[in-house]
Amino acid sequence: MLISELIIFIKGGQNMREISIHNIGNVTGTHIAKKINAPDKANLLGYGAEILIGGIVKLAVLFLISALLGVVIEVAILLLVVATMRTLSGGAHCTAYYRCLITSVLVFTTLGYTIKTIYPFLSVLPSTVLGGIILMSIYLYWCYAPQAPPNKPFKTKAAKTSFHRYTLIVALTLALIAILMGIESLISWIIAGGLLWQAFTLTPIGYGFIKFMDDLLSQKKKGVTNNG
Repeated sequence: MLISELIIFIKGGQNMREISIHNIGNVTGTHIAKKINAPDKANLLGYGAEILIGGIVKLAVLFLISALLGVVIEVAILLLVVATMRTLSGGAHCTAYYRCLITSVLVFTTLGYTIKTIYPFLSVLPSTVLGGIILMSIYLYWCYAPQAPPNKPFKTKAAKTSFHRYTLIVALTLALIAILMGIESLISWIIAGGLLWQAFTLTPIGYGFIKFMDDLLSQKKKGVTNNG
């Protein structure tokens, strides 16, 4: 049984620093490879398990804290917007899973809570404020997107151009939705906030902020990488 193997793994002299999502993914991948009689697929299955388990843990922690703060809907919309744009545009991220987890939870819950709290003020602002936030976001996507990770660069200039185009198309579509819903809609401000945050992570200042968080949460100073 998979659970038995995980228990043996933990009891086998593993300290808390070694019990990571990566190691649990490897154990899971090895177990599945044995079950399907494909030992040569263990690494691939382990990688897939690591991504899946890591994603589940991150979502569970994020929505648990969001529920405690009463901003589940706000965070869910932010997550949808940012995840969609990040898939196309890339951006800075921390160098380790747990630092990424903490930074993501802090950013999404802070954004969601802040937007919800100041929404009564936002809803009476001139529509040009919402438009200005959206225009700034589009400009940043135009200038900085897309950014591929160093270990997976774009194979051709055409591929990079395509991602640039897709990024702008999706950003403009989300921007249009926000504008049509108007300043009195909380969702409009959440979409605008999500667009602006993801665009910010593409900029040199955005990379600097993520590097600061990465260094702050790590014992050793490390840099940040791209996420395409």
